[in-house]
Amino acid sequence: MNKYDIVLLDLDGTISESGEGILSCVKIAFEQLKKPLPDDKTLASFIGPPLQYSFGKCGFSEEEIAAAVNIYKKNFVETGIYRNKTYDGIPELLAALQANGVRLAVATTKYAPFAEKIIGMLQIGQYLELTAGATADDTRRTKAAVIRYALEKMGADRLSRVVMIGDTAFDAEGAAAVGINFIGCLYGYGSREEMEAYCPTAPFVSCPSEIMHLVIQ
Repeated sequence: MNKYDIVLLDLDGTISESGEGILSCVKIAFEQLKKPLPDDKTLASFIGPPLQYSFGKCGFSEEEIAAAVNIYKKNFVETGIYRNKTYDGIPELLAALQANGVRLAVATTKYAPFAEKIIGMLQIGQYLELTAGATADDTRRTKAAVIRYALEKMGADRLSRVVMIGDTAFDAEGAAAVGINFIGCLYGYGSREEMEAYCPTAPFVSCPSEIMHLVIQ
């Protein structure tokens, strides 16, 4: 029996191992704007959250944030986007969930056209009903906004039967804000403590294969 009818999955750090490509483009933005490169921990924090938030945390002005995002996007579409691969077990997990009647979608704060291209490159689009991402006009910038959009498009009417699966505090915060369940991925880029701050009773998995028994019970 399915515990959930709809599963929303984050992209970076949940489906795809994408840190190398993201950080290479972040570094280029710092360099071209002649900003001092932050330490490795700060750089790593760029993986997952909206870019505007991450550059803002590094002291960029609104104008600098806009310039940095444009530089990032230009380089990401040329090089960074190709440094993506699925975590071991993800294609098999998606296939098994779909075979059990679970409706699947990606919910990411990555720019939607980039997310769609990555899904195509990873060859997992056949398992997904929808890829919901951020918009260029910032109408969908937060994870909560992306989740709400996905649920509306999918016609979800029972939030208790929906779960968000992600690896950062932003995923947990979005799930909590919308009122859906959450499963945290410890193999990604965030920490358990950060996710538990928003979803203290959420279960956690250390690899994709552990997700199956939390959705199909």
